[in-house]
Amino acid sequence: MALSSGGIANNIYAQFMRSRLTGRNNIDLANAVGMATYMFVTTPNIVTCTLSGTMGPIGNINSIVTLGIVPAGISGLMMGQAASKKLTGRSISTIFDAASLGLMISLVGLTLTGTAAGIGVGTGTGTFSAAVTDIMSNILLSQEVSKYLKGRNNVDLANCIAFGLVNHIKSAPKITVAVTGAIAPVAPTGPIAVVSVPSVFTKIS
Repeated sequence: MALSSGGIANNIYAQFMRSRLTGRNNIDLANAVGMATYMFVTTPNIVTCTLSGTMGPIGNINSIVTLGIVPAGISGLMMGQAASKKLTGRSISTIFDAASLGLMISLVGLTLTGTAAGIGVGTGTGTFSAAVTDIMSNILLSQEVSKYLKGRNNVDLANCIAFGLVNHIKSAPKITVAVTGAIAPVAPTGPIAVVSVPSVFTKIS
C-alpha cells in the first residue's frame, strides 16, 4: 500500500484516541507529523540498497517487505532526547508511544522502487542511510507552524520526534528488496555473480 500523509496522520491519531489522549491539538499534531513524515521519507535516495545476484546492465528494485521498525525503539529514543532537553509533561511518554505505533503501522506498508547498475537479478536490503534528524525536525516544525501549533516546546517536540524516528529507521537495514532485469550475456563459465552492488536511484511511495 502506498504511503500518504493523510494515512500516516490517521494512524497516529487513532493511536492517540486509543491512548485516551484528548488534547485539543491532537488532530493538528497528528496531521503535522503525518505530513512531515511523508515529505521526509519520500525524498529520493533517502534509502540506499546493497544488492547481490547475477550481473546485468540495469536491474529494477522493488521492496518485498519492511521489517524491524519497533515502536518501543522509536519512542525510547524520543524519550531519551526529551530527557536531554528537559522536556517534561504528564502525557509526553504516552504521546511518544502512540505516535511511534502510528508511524510503525504506516511505514511497514511502504513501497520502495529504484534501479541499480551492474546487476540484473538478485536480492538485497535497503537502509535509510541518508536520513538526517535536522532535516526531519525542520520539516516537522514547519508543519507545526502551518497548523498554528504555537506551544513553547514546539521546537523541542519536533526535534524529539524526529530524533526518535530517524535514528531508529537508520540503525539497521529495514527493507528487503528484489532486483529484476536482464542478466549479462553468459560467459563461457556461466552467469557472473556480483555482490555488494549499490543502488543508483531509490524512491519510496
